[in-house]
Amino acid sequence: MDQPPSPLPEGQCRYILLVPGIKGQRCACAHFSHNQSTPGATCDCGHMACYHVKTAEQPAEKRELDLLKQRLEVVERQLDREQQGAFGSLVSRLGELEDRLDKTHDEATQEIRTSYRNINRVWQSVELLEQRCLQLHEAMRTESIRVTKIDHQMRSVADRQLELADADLGLEERLDSLETHHVPVSPASRASTPQFSHATQSSVPAEAKKPTPLPISVDRTPPAQGTSGPWTVHISLLPSSSQPFPFERDTNAYKRCLSRGLHRTVVVAGADSHSFCAAVSTAFDAVLKGRPWMPLKAKLCDATQLRGLPMLRPLDKKLVDAQYDLEFLREHCAVSDSSGNVESLYIAMRHDTLSWHFLRRSPRFLDGLETCWSFDPYLDPDDAQEDDDLACDSRPSAGHIMPQLSSLKRRASDATQTSVFGSASVGGEGENARKKMTIVSLSTIIDLPRRVEKV
Repeated sequence: MDQPPSPLPEGQCRYILLVPGIKGQRCACAHFSHNQSTPGATCDCGHMACYHVKTAEQPAEKRELDLLKQRLEVVERQLDREQQGAFGSLVSRLGELEDRLDKTHDEATQEIRTSYRNINRVWQSVELLEQRCLQLHEAMRTESIRVTKIDHQMRSVADRQLELADADLGLEERLDSLETHHVPVSPASRASTPQFSHATQSSVPAEAKKPTPLPISVDRTPPAQGTSGPWTVHISLLPSSSQPFPFERDTNAYKRCLSRGLHRTVVVAGADSHSFCAAVSTAFDAVLKGRPWMPLKAKLCDATQLRGLPMLRPLDKKLVDAQYDLEFLREHCAVSDSSGNVESLYIAMRHDTLSWHFLRRSPRFLDGLETCWSFDPYLDPDDAQEDDDLACDSRPSAGHIMPQLSSLKRRASDATQTSVFGSASVGGEGENARKKMTIVSLSTIIDLPRRVEKV
């Protein structure tokens, strides 16, 4: 009895390929496919049926897909149960969120409106501040103009004081001349005197109206001296040519100038101008630095409060470029002793001035005087930082000492004396005219010397 033919395999081919260099590589046929063109049980891959697996294995992807479908069904059923139970709570929560959102929106809108109102108030305040700033700037400009006017008035007062002092000295000299030469006073001139005498007496204190002895005229004509050979003189270099008086000895200003070599005894080789100019330029070269200078006109003051103090004035323009020989200095500039010998001279730069800031940084000439450079309210600015920030051209000269305005005030009767001094005649100077008005000079305000500086 013939056996029925065995069924052909359906699985993949397990034939090991004989490829050089590759070991264990099997055929890539996935399932048996009977090749009808060739006799026998041969697959399309060319291998016999015996090399194929009988049954085809179910692929792993299909099994995993089935498991995934089952799990999805379980998850869907669970979600359906949860959605049916939590849908009501979700709706209520959404409602609460909407309410909170609306409330927050209203609050934000209210805050924005409040912020806009505050911004408007801020802008109004800014406008008010701008108006206030404009008013302050205008007030500052007005005050600056007023301060400038006050400064001009103070300078005018100082100039008028000097004019009054000069007029007083001129009157004394005229009185001395009249008494020395015994000039008779005419009745006509006496008739013109009462107005001047009355004005003078009304402005003089009671103690000043007492009769005082007339000054004795001294002949200061210098004796003849030789014009050859060296000679010595004490020379003071002043910070400014407009300084009316020298500094008082033993004051901070005098010590500062002394520590930087502005007061020296100079040896002059001869009486000619070249020797004098060379000696001065050599002695003060560290300060002058080649800048032009000139001697100052010095005259001893014989006023009651300033007796013996040199009054300094710049030379006349026609005398600035003259020859500074010994005779010229003795006649115009020098302070001489009773024998006519030149005792002291005062010089200053023609176009420049010396400030305390410059002198502080100048080379030291004498030691032991550095304590005088401490702060002085009459000499230094109120703020040391302000003094360092000033430009060189903006610094005041060391001789510019401005007193308080209240100390420069004088009575209205005193202010009228300028015109009286200029119009009074020589013949009208009687006994009452010799009672002088008490003049408060700038030197007494800042405690300047009342004696001649001597070595």
